[in-house]
Amino acid sequence: ETPSSSMVPTLASAARTLLLVLLSAPLASSRDCSRPDLDSDSLAGCTALLLDCTERPSEQAARPPPADCVLGAAALRSLLGEKLKAVGGGLKRLGLRGQLLGSSEAVELLASTLGALTALESLDLADTRLGDKGVAPLLAALPASLSSLDLAHNRLTDEGAKAVAAALGGGGSKLSSSLRLSELSLAWNGVGPRGARALGAALGAADCPLASLDLEWNGLLDRGARELGEALKTNDKLQRLRLGYNGIKDAGAEGLAAGLRRNAALAHLDLSNNGVGSDAERRWRAALAA
Repeated sequence: ETPSSSMVPTLASAARTLLLVLLSAPLASSRDCSRPDLDSDSLAGCTALLLDCTERPSEQAARPPPADCVLGAAALRSLLGEKLKAVGGGLKRLGLRGQLLGSSEAVELLASTLGALTALESLDLADTRLGDKGVAPLLAALPASLSSLDLAHNRLTDEGAKAVAAALGGGGSKLSSSLRLSELSLAWNGVGPRGARALGAALGAADCPLASLDLEWNGLLDRGARELGEALKTNDKLQRLRLGYNGIKDAGAEGLAAGLRRNAALAHLDLSNNGVGSDAERRWRAALAA
């Protein structure tokens, strides 16, 4: 039966209302999960699992995590084993900041699980006590989908930085095609000039994908800054570079300025709290702005 003309506007209005309700309703299978979800064994549909237990430097005014948020050994084994594997390919963000992953067992469990997280885009492992020995196996297990990695405050030295550089394709590594990070933080570690040299080699590679690199609070010194300056001469993707608190003086700033004069990509450089003189600072700022 054909609806009367008086019913058509009513049906059209009802259809529009239903469409608006469907578009505004949250997807039942997509949600951010945290510690309470972990305790209730309800991780199905989680696209983000955030279990941070230490504050980020940019969130000093935020409420600190609860004192009992650090997972015990048994809970950590359960999370890194079957629970993460059960979430599988739906998980896009994983935050474990402040969880104690320093043991070889925890690192091995996480490394074995990462392969199942085929949609993972962001991984926060800051302040997890990985050390150089812990970071290497994790780098080899990172999924190709990953674009953001935070390894801040992990007791990494030059050896850890070399492992990261190799994973990015530095030094002729064959891993560059599998790991395509755009954001990387190695802040608050013990990376020195040799680590900076390895990272510089990775940055100087034609296919290095990094757009943001945070190396604040390390020990790069002038030698390390000059290594990064050399990399800037050929890098055309890095847009943000943070080098505050690294003992960089005028010689290091001049090395960076030399690289900046041949670089058109970098838009932000932080050299704060390094003791760079006013003349050298004026020159690197002019090179950045040119």
